[in-house]
Amino acid sequence: MKNLQILLLPLLTLAAISSSGQEALGLRLQQFSGINSTLLNPALGALYHKKWDLNLVETVNSVSNNYAFLEDSKAGEYSRYRNIQNFYSRPDIPADRNPGPNSLVVDYYTRNSPYYGDLTVNVLGPSFLVRLGQHGIGFTTRVRMETETIFSSDLGYYTYFKNQGKVNLTPSHLNGMAWREWGLHYDYSIGSADDRRLILGFNLRYLQGYEGFTAYNEQFSYERVAKDSFEVSPGALTVAFTSANLGTDSDTPYKLQQQGKGWGIDLGLVYEYVGNRWNCNAGIALNDIGGIRFRDRALLYQFRNAANFIFDINPYKTWSGAADLPPKGAQLSELLTGDPNAALIDSSFTVGLPTNLVLQAGFYKTEGLRFFAVYQQPLALRDNQLHKASTLSLVSGWENNWIGAYLPLSLYRWQKLRLGAAIRLAFLTIGTDNLIPWMSRGNLSEAGFYAALKISPWPKNWFNGDKAKGGKQKSGRGMDCYDF
Repeated sequence: MKNLQILLLPLLTLAAISSSGQEALGLRLQQFSGINSTLLNPALGALYHKKWDLNLVETVNSVSNNYAFLEDSKAGEYSRYRNIQNFYSRPDIPADRNPGPNSLVVDYYTRNSPYYGDLTVNVLGPSFLVRLGQHGIGFTTRVRMETETIFSSDLGYYTYFKNQGKVNLTPSHLNGMAWREWGLHYDYSIGSADDRRLILGFNLRYLQGYEGFTAYNEQFSYERVAKDSFEVSPGALTVAFTSANLGTDSDTPYKLQQQGKGWGIDLGLVYEYVGNRWNCNAGIALNDIGGIRFRDRALLYQFRNAANFIFDINPYKTWSGAADLPPKGAQLSELLTGDPNAALIDSSFTVGLPTNLVLQAGFYKTEGLRFFAVYQQPLALRDNQLHKASTLSLVSGWENNWIGAYLPLSLYRWQKLRLGAAIRLAFLTIGTDNLIPWMSRGNLSEAGFYAALKISPWPKNWFNGDKAKGGKQKSGRGMDCYDF
């Protein structure tokens, strides 16, 4: 695909293949969610009716961006993708040429607002929850990888060439991290009456960072003045990345190693009312507070220019791998300041967790219909932080001991409406927050799925009354939630 290097190829390649937040609401809001529900709100663990819950494995993965899309494609066509022989960019295909059946064609959106891309791969390993009267105690193990970016609409493929290489680069960022978590969960129920209670909960997590990077800029502009040269206005760019595996090649294989550490915490509160037929709750949570500090095995650069300068991209067009990052950084530092080491300001940096606020409310039967509303709002506290997407969701479902079905309808980033689906068969749940890409062909720019396998006790005659404080089964006071 010609001319893509002009559009900052590394950034746009990431945006084209990255993924979005998969909230897995069909998994988090079941009456049997147990330890899995505490990832949405730590206090929701107290709504679990049984004495213990064991998660064997949970995986949450998804794909989305608003920069590029695959034409005439849908998710899950693995046999088709294995047989692809050609990959084309739509602007490079002559009007009279047909790409053929074994070809993939990528095209590009044009927008007036910023582009985004997100990657989230989440694996919850063996984890458990134990209920001891009014107390809930749990432990979680989790591996996470997240990458997200937001960048100027002037970098859109068609917009860039329409403007003849003139770009106003508004404040943009690119952040990513891979890490492991060891978590302690606790919740406590405060009962003011037999049919209502206030629940407080938290998750405290120790974080082990394996890889991380961050890049963000102050606003500046650049304009193409020759084939491979640009005039750049005053501005600043900060770039940081882990360095332990930069020399990985065929002779030096990649070695997974811890390069940073930190702490994270989730705080949650839920109020629940239990009726004879209908129950309801409302809650608030502040999730993913904290971050990881990468020390010693890291490089932090800050490039700043006080006046306009001409930037020739030729020395930066050839890359042999990640090991080229430090010498390219030194090259740019020397161009701006005359000193190849001036821009290297630290051997440590921090990447913040994707802090977010969650508001949730539910109206449900112990067995049968369930309705929920969930709003998730990112809290962007700093540039060097993972940013979670905003999502407003309405979830309807039905479940009993053996089966459950859930339909979440979500507005993602206030831009895309998604219809999801999930089904539970005893201890196995599978689902997606975005069903359409799996069902029909079209412009494919997003897809995702989640699944979980867990074990919990299965007592007979479980539904003999409703739940009261402390997690015990007890009938309500005769009113339903809507009467109260």
